[in-house]
Amino acid sequence: MTEQQKPVIRLRSLLNSRLGGWWLAGVLGAVTLFSAIALLAVSGWFITAAALAGMAVAGVGYALDIFVPAAIIRLLALTRTVGRYTERLASHNAALGLLRDLRSQLFSRIAQRRRLPLRSAGAMHRLVADIDLLDQFPLRVVLPWAWASLLLVMLLAWLALLDHSLLLAALPGLLLAWLLPWLGYWRGGRLARDEVAHAQERREFLLDSLQLLTPLLIWQRWSERGKAFMQRDREHLARQDHQQRLTSRMALLQQVALAYALLAVLWQGQPLMAEGILSVPLLLAALLTVLGLYEALLPLAGSFIALGLSQAARDRLNALAGEDAPSHSSAARPQAPWSLQLSSVSARWPGALNGPDNIDLQLTQGETLLVQGPSGGGKSTLLQLLAGEDMESRGACLLNGQPLAGWDLREVIGYLPQDIDIFTLPLAANLRLGNPQASDEQLWQVLEDVALAEWVRGQPQQLQLLPGELGSAVSGGQARRIALARLLLAERPILLLDEPFAGLDAASREQVMAALVRRQQQGLLLIASHQPVMAEGLQWLRI
Repeated sequence: MTEQQKPVIRLRSLLNSRLGGWWLAGVLGAVTLFSAIALLAVSGWFITAAALAGMAVAGVGYALDIFVPAAIIRLLALTRTVGRYTERLASHNAALGLLRDLRSQLFSRIAQRRRLPLRSAGAMHRLVADIDLLDQFPLRVVLPWAWASLLLVMLLAWLALLDHSLLLAALPGLLLAWLLPWLGYWRGGRLARDEVAHAQERREFLLDSLQLLTPLLIWQRWSERGKAFMQRDREHLARQDHQQRLTSRMALLQQVALAYALLAVLWQGQPLMAEGILSVPLLLAALLTVLGLYEALLPLAGSFIALGLSQAARDRLNALAGEDAPSHSSAARPQAPWSLQLSSVSARWPGALNGPDNIDLQLTQGETLLVQGPSGGGKSTLLQLLAGEDMESRGACLLNGQPLAGWDLREVIGYLPQDIDIFTLPLAANLRLGNPQASDEQLWQVLEDVALAEWVRGQPQQLQLLPGELGSAVSGGQARRIALARLLLAERPILLLDEPFAGLDAASREQVMAALVRRQQQGLLLIASHQPVMAEGLQWLRI
Protein backbone atom coordinates (compact mmCIF):
# COMPACT_ATOMS: atom_id res chain seq x y z
CA MET A 1 0.00 0.00 0.00
CA THR A 2 1.44 3.35 -1.00
CA GLU A 3 1.72 6.37 1.27
CA GLN A 4 -1.21 8.08 -0.40
CA GLN A 5 -3.39 4.99 0.01
CA LYS A 6 -2.70 4.64 3.71
CA PRO A 7 -5.45 6.12 5.90
CA VAL A 8 -4.34 8.99 8.06
CA ILE A 9 -6.38 7.83 11.04
CA ARG A 10 -6.96 4.31 12.33
CA LEU A 11 -9.11 3.90 15.42
CA ARG A 12 -6.94 1.15 16.82
CA SER A 13 -3.92 3.45 16.80
CA LEU A 14 -5.60 6.38 18.59
CA LEU A 15 -4.42 5.15 21.98
CA ASN A 16 -0.80 5.34 20.81
CA SER A 17 -1.07 9.09 21.29
CA ARG A 18 -0.75 9.93 25.00
CA LEU A 19 -0.32 6.23 25.80
CA GLY A 20 0.82 6.96 29.34
CA GLY A 21 -2.27 9.08 29.96
CA TRP A 22 -4.60 6.36 28.71
CA TRP A 23 -2.89 3.75 30.90
CA LEU A 24 -3.24 6.03 33.91
CA ALA A 25 -6.91 6.64 33.13
CA GLY A 26 -7.49 2.92 32.64
CA VAL A 27 -5.88 1.95 35.94
CA LEU A 28 -7.68 4.70 37.88
CA GLY A 29 -11.02 3.76 36.32
CA ALA A 30 -10.54 0.09 37.12
CA VAL A 31 -9.61 0.93 40.73
CA THR A 32 -12.66 3.20 41.01
CA LEU A 33 -15.11 0.59 39.75
CA PHE A 34 -13.50 -2.16 41.84
CA SER A 35 -13.78 0.05 44.91
CA ALA A 36 -17.44 0.83 44.21
CA ILE A 37 -18.39 -2.84 43.78
CA ALA A 38 -16.21 -4.01 46.67
CA LEU A 39 -17.68 -1.29 48.89
CA LEU A 40 -21.17 -2.59 48.18
CA ALA A 41 -20.16 -6.20 48.84
CA VAL A 42 -18.14 -5.52 52.01
CA SER A 43 -20.82 -3.21 53.39
CA GLY A 44 -23.49 -5.85 52.82
CA TRP A 45 -21.35 -8.52 54.42
CA PHE A 46 -20.52 -6.28 57.40
CA ILE A 47 -24.11 -5.20 58.06
CA THR A 48 -25.36 -8.78 57.85
CA ALA A 49 -22.57 -10.13 60.03
CA ALA A 50 -23.14 -7.37 62.59
CA ALA A 51 -26.87 -8.13 62.63
CA LEU A 52 -26.20 -11.81 63.20
CA ALA A 53 -23.77 -10.97 66.00
CA GLY A 54 -26.39 -8.76 67.65
CA MET A 55 -28.97 -11.51 67.41
CA ALA A 56 -26.72 -14.05 69.05
CA VAL A 57 -28.26 -15.59 72.19
CA ALA A 58 -26.66 -17.13 75.22
CA GLY A 59 -24.84 -20.27 74.39
CA VAL A 60 -24.30 -19.28 70.77
CA GLY A 61 -20.95 -17.70 70.06
CA TYR A 62 -20.53 -15.31 67.18
CA ALA A 63 -17.39 -13.25 67.29
CA LEU A 64 -17.03 -10.25 64.97
CA ASP A 65 -14.10 -7.86 64.64
CA ILE A 66 -15.72 -4.58 63.63
CA PHE A 67 -12.54 -2.54 63.29
CA VAL A 68 -10.95 -4.21 60.25
CA PRO A 69 -14.10 -4.24 58.05
CA ALA A 70 -14.93 -0.68 59.09
CA ALA A 71 -11.46 0.44 58.06
CA ILE A 72 -11.78 -1.42 54.76
CA ILE A 73 -15.13 0.26 54.10
CA ARG A 74 -13.70 3.70 54.78
CA LEU A 75 -10.70 2.95 52.54
CA LEU A 76 -12.93 1.74 49.70
CA ALA A 77 -15.22 4.77 50.01
CA LEU A 78 -12.26 7.14 49.91
CA THR A 79 -10.66 5.25 47.00
CA ARG A 80 -13.92 5.33 45.03
CA THR A 81 -14.34 9.09 45.47
CA VAL A 82 -10.73 10.05 44.77
CA GLY A 83 -10.42 7.51 41.97
CA ARG A 84 -13.51 8.77 40.17
CA TYR A 85 -12.26 12.36 40.26
CA THR A 86 -8.68 11.55 39.22
CA GLU A 87 -9.85 9.17 36.47
CA ARG A 88 -11.94 11.97 34.95
CA LEU A 89 -8.94 14.28 35.05
CA ALA A 90 -6.60 11.70 33.53
CA SER A 91 -8.96 10.51 30.79
CA HIS A 92 -10.02 13.97 29.70
CA ASN A 93 -6.44 15.23 29.78
CA ALA A 94 -5.46 12.32 27.53
CA ALA A 95 -8.46 12.97 25.26
CA LEU A 96 -7.69 16.67 24.89
CA GLY A 97 -4.05 15.84 24.17
CA LEU A 98 -5.18 13.30 21.56
CA LEU A 99 -7.39 15.88 19.85
CA ARG A 100 -4.53 18.39 19.75
CA ASP A 101 -2.23 15.77 18.23
CA LEU A 102 -4.83 14.79 15.64
CA ARG A 103 -5.41 18.37 14.53
CA SER A 104 -1.69 18.91 14.01
CA GLN A 105 -1.27 15.54 12.28
CA LEU A 106 -4.16 16.12 9.88
CA PHE A 107 -3.16 19.66 8.97
CA SER A 108 0.41 18.53 8.38
CA ARG A 109 -0.78 15.69 6.13
CA ILE A 110 -3.01 18.05 4.16
CA ALA A 111 -0.24 20.62 3.81
CA GLN A 112 2.35 18.07 2.72
CA ARG A 113 0.03 16.65 0.08
CA ARG A 114 -0.54 20.18 -1.22
CA ARG A 115 -4.29 19.69 -0.86
CA LEU A 116 -5.66 22.47 1.30
CA PRO A 117 -9.39 21.68 1.40
CA LEU A 118 -9.94 23.77 4.54
CA ARG A 119 -10.92 26.76 2.50
CA SER A 120 -14.21 27.73 4.10
CA ALA A 121 -15.63 28.07 7.59
CA GLY A 122 -17.82 25.07 6.81
CA ALA A 123 -14.85 22.85 6.02
CA MET A 124 -13.01 24.01 9.15
CA HIS A 125 -16.05 23.40 11.35
CA ARG A 126 -16.44 19.97 9.80
CA LEU A 127 -12.78 19.18 10.55
CA VAL A 128 -13.05 20.31 14.17
CA ALA A 129 -16.37 18.55 14.77
CA ASP A 130 -15.13 15.25 13.31
CA ILE A 131 -11.89 15.35 15.28
CA ASP A 132 -13.87 15.98 18.46
CA LEU A 133 -15.87 12.80 17.81
CA LEU A 134 -12.76 10.63 17.73
CA ASP A 135 -12.33 10.80 21.51
CA GLN A 136 -15.53 8.74 21.75
CA PHE A 137 -13.51 5.66 20.81
CA PRO A 138 -11.10 5.58 23.76
CA LEU A 139 -13.48 7.22 26.27
CA ARG A 140 -16.71 5.36 25.51
CA VAL A 141 -15.55 2.19 23.76
CA VAL A 142 -12.07 1.02 24.73
CA LEU A 143 -11.96 2.02 28.41
CA PRO A 144 -15.52 0.85 29.32
CA TRP A 145 -14.99 -2.53 27.65
CA ALA A 146 -11.59 -2.94 29.31
CA TRP A 147 -13.04 -2.10 32.74
CA ALA A 148 -16.11 -4.31 32.31
CA SER A 149 -14.04 -7.26 31.09
CA LEU A 150 -11.51 -6.97 33.91
CA LEU A 151 -14.17 -6.73 36.62
CA LEU A 152 -16.15 -9.59 35.10
CA VAL A 153 -13.07 -11.83 35.29
CA MET A 154 -12.48 -10.73 38.90
CA LEU A 155 -16.12 -11.46 39.80
CA LEU A 156 -15.95 -14.92 38.24
CA ALA A 157 -12.76 -15.62 40.19
CA TRP A 158 -14.46 -14.45 43.40
CA LEU A 159 -17.45 -16.74 42.80
CA ALA A 160 -15.13 -19.65 42.02
CA LEU A 161 -13.26 -18.96 45.26
CA LEU A 162 -16.51 -19.16 47.21
CA ASP A 163 -17.67 -22.29 45.42
CA HIS A 164 -17.43 -23.58 41.86
CA SER A 165 -21.17 -24.22 41.75
CA LEU A 166 -21.82 -20.49 42.22
CA LEU A 167 -19.54 -19.78 39.26
CA LEU A 168 -21.35 -22.25 37.03
CA ALA A 169 -24.75 -20.92 38.10
CA ALA A 170 -23.91 -17.26 37.42
CA LEU A 171 -21.77 -17.74 34.32
CA PRO A 172 -24.53 -17.83 31.64
CA GLY A 173 -26.25 -14.67 32.88
CA LEU A 174 -23.01 -12.75 33.38
CA LEU A 175 -21.62 -13.65 29.96
CA LEU A 176 -24.97 -12.79 28.37
CA ALA A 177 -25.00 -9.36 30.05
CA TRP A 178 -21.45 -8.78 28.81
CA LEU A 179 -22.13 -9.90 25.23
CA LEU A 180 -25.61 -8.41 24.68
CA PRO A 181 -24.37 -4.93 23.63
CA TRP A 182 -22.92 -6.57 20.51
CA LEU A 183 -26.52 -6.89 19.29
CA GLY A 184 -26.56 -3.12 18.87
CA TYR A 185 -23.45 -3.03 16.70
CA TRP A 186 -25.05 -2.90 13.24
CA ARG A 187 -28.09 -0.81 14.11
CA GLY A 188 -26.15 1.52 16.41
CA GLY A 189 -23.38 2.03 13.86
CA ARG A 190 -25.87 2.97 11.13
CA LEU A 191 -27.70 5.40 13.41
CA ALA A 192 -24.42 7.04 14.45
CA ARG A 193 -23.12 7.45 10.89
CA ASP A 194 -26.44 8.94 9.83
CA GLU A 195 -26.29 11.31 12.80
CA VAL A 196 -22.80 12.55 11.91
CA ALA A 197 -23.78 13.40 8.34
CA HIS A 198 -27.03 15.17 9.23
CA ALA A 199 -25.58 16.95 12.26
CA GLN A 200 -22.96 18.52 10.00
CA GLU A 201 -25.64 19.74 7.60
CA ARG A 202 -27.63 21.17 10.52
CA ARG A 203 -24.54 22.90 11.94
CA GLU A 204 -23.57 24.45 8.60
CA PHE A 205 -27.15 25.61 7.98
CA LEU A 206 -27.15 27.36 11.37
CA LEU A 207 -23.74 28.98 10.78
CA ASP A 208 -24.80 30.18 7.33
CA SER A 209 -28.03 31.57 8.78
CA LEU A 210 -26.20 33.54 11.46
CA GLN A 211 -23.70 34.82 8.91
CA LEU A 212 -26.57 36.02 6.71
CA LEU A 213 -28.61 37.42 9.59
CA THR A 214 -28.59 41.06 8.43
CA PRO A 215 -29.54 40.40 4.77
CA LEU A 216 -32.20 37.90 5.84
CA LEU A 217 -33.76 40.45 8.16
CA ILE A 218 -33.62 43.17 5.52
CA TRP A 219 -35.31 40.95 2.95
CA GLN A 220 -37.76 39.57 5.56
CA ARG A 221 -36.56 36.01 5.03
CA TRP A 222 -35.42 35.31 8.60
CA SER A 223 -38.72 33.70 9.63
CA GLU A 224 -38.60 31.33 6.66
CA ARG A 225 -34.99 30.47 7.43
CA GLY A 226 -35.84 29.88 11.09
CA LYS A 227 -38.62 27.44 10.19
CA ALA A 228 -36.25 25.51 7.96
CA PHE A 229 -33.73 25.24 10.79
CA MET A 230 -36.40 24.14 13.28
CA GLN A 231 -37.34 21.32 10.91
CA ARG A 232 -33.71 20.20 10.80
CA ASP A 233 -33.56 20.47 14.58
CA ARG A 234 -36.63 18.24 15.01
CA GLU A 235 -35.07 15.66 12.70
CA HIS A 236 -31.85 15.86 14.74
CA LEU A 237 -33.74 15.28 17.99
CA ALA A 238 -35.62 12.36 16.42
CA ARG A 239 -32.36 10.67 15.44
CA GLN A 240 -30.98 11.18 18.93
CA ASP A 241 -34.18 9.69 20.34
CA HIS A 242 -33.67 6.58 18.17
CA GLN A 243 -30.15 6.23 19.53
CA GLN A 244 -31.35 6.61 23.11
CA ARG A 245 -34.11 4.03 22.65
CA LEU A 246 -31.64 1.52 21.22
CA THR A 247 -29.30 2.13 24.16
CA SER A 248 -32.20 1.73 26.62
CA ARG A 249 -33.21 -1.58 25.05
CA MET A 250 -29.66 -2.89 25.36
CA ALA A 251 -29.51 -1.75 28.98
CA LEU A 252 -32.84 -3.45 29.74
CA LEU A 253 -31.63 -6.73 28.25
CA GLN A 254 -28.47 -6.45 30.34
CA GLN A 255 -30.56 -5.99 33.49
CA VAL A 256 -32.61 -9.07 32.64
CA ALA A 257 -29.43 -11.12 32.16
CA LEU A 258 -27.97 -9.85 35.43
CA ALA A 259 -31.25 -10.57 37.21
CA TYR A 260 -30.99 -14.14 35.95
CA ALA A 261 -27.40 -14.39 37.26
CA LEU A 262 -28.52 -12.93 40.61
CA LEU A 263 -31.35 -15.44 40.98
CA ALA A 264 -29.04 -18.29 39.94
CA VAL A 265 -26.52 -17.37 42.65
CA LEU A 266 -29.31 -17.09 45.23
CA TRP A 267 -30.80 -20.43 44.16
CA GLN A 268 -27.44 -22.20 44.26
CA GLY A 269 -26.46 -20.51 47.51
CA GLN A 270 -29.33 -21.90 49.54
CA PRO A 271 -28.12 -25.53 49.61
CA LEU A 272 -24.58 -24.32 50.23
CA MET A 273 -25.79 -22.48 53.34
CA ALA A 274 -27.75 -25.49 54.45
CA GLU A 275 -24.60 -27.60 54.22
CA GLY A 276 -22.59 -24.98 56.08
CA ILE A 277 -20.28 -24.37 53.12
CA LEU A 278 -21.38 -20.77 52.78
CA SER A 279 -22.48 -18.25 55.41
CA VAL A 280 -25.34 -15.77 55.03
CA PRO A 281 -23.01 -12.72 54.99
CA LEU A 282 -20.81 -14.25 52.26
CA LEU A 283 -23.83 -15.15 50.13
CA LEU A 284 -25.15 -11.61 50.46
CA ALA A 285 -21.70 -10.28 49.53
CA ALA A 286 -21.72 -12.47 46.40
CA LEU A 287 -25.19 -11.26 45.46
CA LEU A 288 -24.24 -7.62 45.94
CA THR A 289 -21.10 -8.12 43.87
CA VAL A 290 -23.19 -9.44 40.97
CA LEU A 291 -25.58 -6.52 41.43
CA GLY A 292 -22.74 -3.99 41.54
CA LEU A 293 -21.28 -5.30 38.29
CA TYR A 294 -24.10 -3.47 36.51
CA GLU A 295 -22.26 -0.19 37.09
CA ALA A 296 -19.40 -1.48 34.94
CA LEU A 297 -21.63 -3.10 32.31
CA LEU A 298 -24.09 -0.23 31.80
CA PRO A 299 -21.77 1.97 29.65
CA LEU A 300 -21.43 -0.93 27.19
CA ALA A 301 -25.06 -0.48 26.10
CA GLY A 302 -24.22 2.75 24.28
CA SER A 303 -20.69 1.86 23.28
CA PHE A 304 -21.58 0.95 19.71
CA ILE A 305 -23.26 4.29 19.14
CA ALA A 306 -19.97 5.86 20.20
CA LEU A 307 -18.07 3.42 17.96
CA GLY A 308 -20.25 4.36 14.99
CA LEU A 309 -19.66 8.07 15.64
CA SER A 310 -15.90 7.54 15.74
CA GLN A 311 -15.93 5.38 12.60
CA ALA A 312 -17.95 7.96 10.68
CA ALA A 313 -15.64 10.76 11.82
CA ARG A 314 -12.59 8.68 10.90
CA ASP A 315 -13.88 8.01 7.39
CA ARG A 316 -14.76 11.67 6.79
CA LEU A 317 -11.38 12.86 8.06
CA ASN A 318 -9.47 10.35 5.95
CA ALA A 319 -11.43 11.50 2.91
CA LEU A 320 -10.75 15.13 3.81
CA ALA A 321 -7.04 14.41 4.16
CA GLY A 322 -6.97 12.86 0.72
CA GLU A 323 -7.24 9.10 1.23
CA ASP A 324 -10.35 8.91 -0.93
CA ALA A 325 -9.66 12.01 -3.00
CA PRO A 326 -10.20 11.66 -6.75
CA SER A 327 -7.05 11.12 -8.75
CA HIS A 328 -5.52 14.13 -10.45
CA SER A 329 -3.30 12.04 -12.67
CA SER A 330 -5.37 12.94 -15.75
CA ALA A 331 -5.23 16.69 -15.06
CA ALA A 332 -2.18 18.70 -16.05
CA ARG A 333 -0.52 21.13 -13.70
CA PRO A 334 -0.39 24.67 -15.07
CA GLN A 335 2.96 26.33 -15.57
CA ALA A 336 4.23 29.92 -15.74
CA PRO A 337 3.64 32.43 -17.20
CA TRP A 338 0.46 32.90 -15.20
CA SER A 339 -2.71 34.62 -16.25
CA LEU A 340 -6.17 34.71 -14.68
CA GLN A 341 -9.27 35.81 -16.52
CA LEU A 342 -12.80 36.14 -15.11
CA SER A 343 -15.67 36.84 -17.46
CA SER A 344 -19.17 37.65 -16.14
CA VAL A 345 -18.55 35.57 -13.02
CA SER A 346 -21.25 35.35 -10.36
CA ALA A 347 -21.30 33.04 -7.35
CA ARG A 348 -23.51 32.23 -4.38
CA TRP A 349 -23.32 29.93 -1.40
CA PRO A 350 -26.55 27.90 -0.94
CA GLY A 351 -29.13 30.16 0.71
CA ALA A 352 -26.97 33.28 0.43
CA LEU A 353 -28.58 36.50 -0.77
CA ASN A 354 -25.35 38.24 -1.75
CA GLY A 355 -22.24 37.33 -3.67
CA PRO A 356 -19.99 38.56 -6.45
CA ASP A 357 -22.02 39.50 -9.55
CA ASN A 358 -20.80 39.81 -13.14
CA ILE A 359 -17.13 40.08 -12.23
CA ASP A 360 -14.75 40.75 -15.11
CA LEU A 361 -11.01 40.98 -14.64
CA GLN A 362 -7.73 40.16 -16.32
CA LEU A 363 -4.63 39.48 -14.23
CA THR A 364 -1.22 38.55 -15.61
CA GLN A 365 1.98 37.33 -13.98
CA GLY A 366 3.47 39.71 -11.43
CA GLU A 367 0.26 41.69 -10.96
CA THR A 368 -1.64 42.23 -7.71
CA LEU A 369 -5.40 42.62 -7.30
CA LEU A 370 -6.97 44.25 -4.22
CA VAL A 371 -10.64 43.32 -3.76
CA GLN A 372 -12.59 45.76 -1.59
CA GLY A 373 -16.19 46.32 -0.64
CA PRO A 374 -18.61 46.24 2.29
CA SER A 375 -18.90 43.23 4.60
CA GLY A 376 -21.15 40.57 3.12
CA GLY A 377 -20.65 41.86 -0.41
CA GLY A 378 -18.95 38.70 -1.69
CA LYS A 379 -15.19 39.32 -1.38
CA SER A 380 -14.58 36.09 0.53
CA THR A 381 -16.97 34.19 -1.73
CA LEU A 382 -14.98 35.22 -4.79
CA LEU A 383 -11.71 34.00 -3.26
CA GLN A 384 -13.36 30.75 -2.18
CA LEU A 385 -14.64 30.18 -5.70
CA LEU A 386 -11.14 30.67 -7.09
CA ALA A 387 -9.72 28.39 -4.38
CA GLY A 388 -11.94 25.58 -5.67
CA GLU A 389 -14.94 25.60 -3.34
CA ASP A 390 -17.97 23.83 -4.77
CA MET A 391 -20.70 26.47 -5.01
CA GLU A 392 -23.33 27.71 -7.40
CA SER A 393 -21.63 29.90 -10.03
CA ARG A 394 -21.82 31.06 -13.61
CA GLY A 395 -19.43 32.74 -15.97
CA ALA A 396 -15.91 31.73 -16.98
CA CYS A 397 -12.89 31.39 -14.65
CA LEU A 398 -9.83 30.76 -16.79
CA LEU A 399 -6.27 30.11 -15.64
CA ASN A 400 -3.71 30.28 -18.44
CA GLY A 401 -6.61 30.23 -20.88
CA GLN A 402 -8.24 27.03 -19.56
CA PRO A 403 -11.05 26.53 -16.97
CA LEU A 404 -9.86 26.27 -13.39
CA ALA A 405 -11.63 22.94 -12.96
CA GLY A 406 -9.48 21.39 -15.69
CA TRP A 407 -6.18 21.96 -13.87
CA ASP A 408 -4.45 20.10 -11.07
CA LEU A 409 -4.06 23.01 -8.62
CA ARG A 410 -2.76 21.18 -5.55
CA GLU A 411 0.65 22.89 -5.61
CA VAL A 412 -0.49 26.02 -7.38
CA ILE A 413 -3.02 27.89 -5.25
CA GLY A 414 -2.45 28.98 -1.67
CA TYR A 415 -5.45 30.29 0.24
CA LEU A 416 -5.60 32.16 3.54
CA PRO A 417 -9.21 32.07 4.84
CA GLN A 418 -10.69 34.31 7.50
CA ASP A 419 -10.84 31.34 9.90
CA ILE A 420 -7.24 30.39 10.58
CA ASP A 421 -5.86 27.49 12.57
CA ILE A 422 -2.90 27.64 14.96
CA PHE A 423 -1.85 24.55 16.90
CA THR A 424 -0.48 23.83 20.35
CA LEU A 425 2.99 23.42 18.90
CA PRO A 426 6.12 25.59 19.03
CA LEU A 427 6.12 28.46 16.56
CA ALA A 428 8.73 26.74 14.39
CA ALA A 429 6.62 23.58 14.16
CA ASN A 430 3.52 25.62 13.31
CA LEU A 431 5.41 27.33 10.49
CA ARG A 432 6.96 24.12 9.16
CA LEU A 433 3.49 22.70 8.57
CA GLY A 434 3.71 24.79 5.39
CA ASN A 435 7.16 23.45 4.48
CA PRO A 436 8.61 20.65 6.65
CA GLN A 437 12.08 21.16 5.11
CA ALA A 438 12.28 24.88 5.90
CA SER A 439 15.50 25.94 7.64
CA ASP A 440 15.65 28.31 10.61
CA GLU A 441 16.98 30.97 8.25
CA GLN A 442 13.88 30.62 6.08
CA LEU A 443 11.66 30.83 9.15
CA TRP A 444 13.27 34.07 10.25
CA GLN A 445 13.00 35.48 6.73
CA VAL A 446 9.30 34.76 6.47
CA LEU A 447 8.72 36.19 9.95
CA GLU A 448 10.51 39.33 8.77
CA ASP A 449 8.20 39.47 5.76
CA VAL A 450 5.07 39.36 7.93
CA ALA A 451 6.48 41.90 10.44
CA LEU A 452 6.83 39.39 13.29
CA ALA A 453 10.60 38.84 13.47
CA GLU A 454 11.29 41.66 15.91
CA TRP A 455 8.52 40.51 18.23
CA VAL A 456 9.70 36.87 18.13
CA ARG A 457 13.31 37.87 18.86
CA GLY A 458 12.04 39.68 21.95
CA GLN A 459 10.49 36.49 23.34
CA PRO A 460 12.62 34.28 25.64
CA GLN A 461 11.78 31.12 23.65
CA GLN A 462 11.96 32.77 20.22
CA LEU A 463 11.15 30.08 17.60
CA GLN A 464 10.12 27.66 20.35
CA LEU A 465 7.47 29.94 21.85
CA LEU A 466 4.00 28.42 22.13
CA PRO A 467 1.27 30.49 20.41
CA GLY A 468 -1.43 28.36 22.06
CA GLU A 469 -4.39 26.46 20.68
CA LEU A 470 -5.98 28.56 17.91
CA GLY A 471 -3.46 31.29 18.75
CA SER A 472 -4.90 31.86 22.21
CA ALA A 473 -1.53 33.03 23.61
CA VAL A 474 -0.99 35.71 20.96
CA SER A 475 -3.07 38.55 19.56
CA GLY A 476 -5.47 38.08 16.67
CA GLY A 477 -3.21 40.00 14.30
CA GLN A 478 -0.17 37.96 15.31
CA ALA A 479 -2.09 34.70 14.83
CA ARG A 480 -3.12 35.75 11.31
CA ARG A 481 0.46 36.64 10.43
CA ILE A 482 1.68 33.25 11.71
CA ALA A 483 -0.86 31.57 9.42
CA LEU A 484 0.21 33.86 6.56
CA ALA A 485 3.89 33.05 7.16
CA ARG A 486 3.09 29.33 7.09
CA LEU A 487 1.32 29.79 3.75
CA LEU A 488 4.21 31.79 2.31
CA LEU A 489 6.62 28.97 3.20
CA ALA A 490 4.59 26.68 0.92
CA GLU A 491 5.65 28.92 -2.00
CA ARG A 492 2.48 28.80 -4.09
CA PRO A 493 2.57 30.79 -7.33
CA ILE A 494 -1.03 31.97 -6.86
CA LEU A 495 -1.98 33.44 -3.48
CA LEU A 496 -5.56 34.20 -2.39
CA LEU A 497 -5.49 36.13 0.88
CA ASP A 498 -8.62 37.02 2.83
CA GLU A 499 -8.02 39.91 5.26
CA PRO A 500 -4.27 39.34 5.72
CA PHE A 501 -3.81 42.80 7.29
CA ALA A 502 -6.39 42.46 10.07
CA GLY A 503 -5.05 43.89 13.34
CA LEU A 504 -2.02 45.60 11.74
CA ASP A 505 -1.05 49.25 11.99
CA ALA A 506 -0.32 51.26 8.86
CA ALA A 507 3.47 50.73 8.96
CA SER A 508 3.14 46.96 9.40
CA ARG A 509 0.57 46.80 6.60
CA GLU A 510 2.95 48.48 4.19
CA GLN A 511 5.81 46.19 5.24
CA VAL A 512 3.74 43.03 4.76
CA MET A 513 2.27 44.29 1.48
CA ALA A 514 5.71 45.04 0.08
CA ALA A 515 6.94 41.57 1.04
CA LEU A 516 3.91 39.91 -0.58
CA VAL A 517 4.37 41.81 -3.84
CA ARG A 518 8.08 40.96 -3.86
CA ARG A 519 7.42 37.25 -3.24
CA GLN A 520 4.77 37.06 -5.96
CA GLN A 521 6.73 38.77 -8.74
CA GLN A 522 6.61 35.52 -10.70
CA GLY A 523 3.04 34.68 -9.74
CA LEU A 524 -0.38 36.17 -9.00
CA LEU A 525 -1.59 37.86 -5.82
CA LEU A 526 -5.25 38.45 -4.96
CA ILE A 527 -6.11 40.15 -1.66
CA ALA A 528 -9.51 40.83 -0.12
CA SER A 529 -9.14 43.51 2.53
CA HIS A 530 -10.94 46.37 4.26
CA GLN A 531 -7.64 48.10 5.03
CA PRO A 532 -6.18 50.52 2.48
CA VAL A 533 -2.82 49.46 1.06
CA MET A 534 -0.69 50.65 -1.81
CA ALA A 535 1.70 48.91 -4.19
CA GLU A 536 3.17 49.60 -7.59
CA GLY A 537 0.90 48.41 -10.39
CA LEU A 538 -1.89 47.55 -7.93
CA GLN A 539 -5.25 46.77 -9.55
CA TRP A 540 -8.54 47.41 -7.76
CA LEU A 541 -11.81 45.51 -7.82
CA ARG A 542 -14.83 46.90 -6.03
CA ILE A 543 -17.55 44.41 -5.02
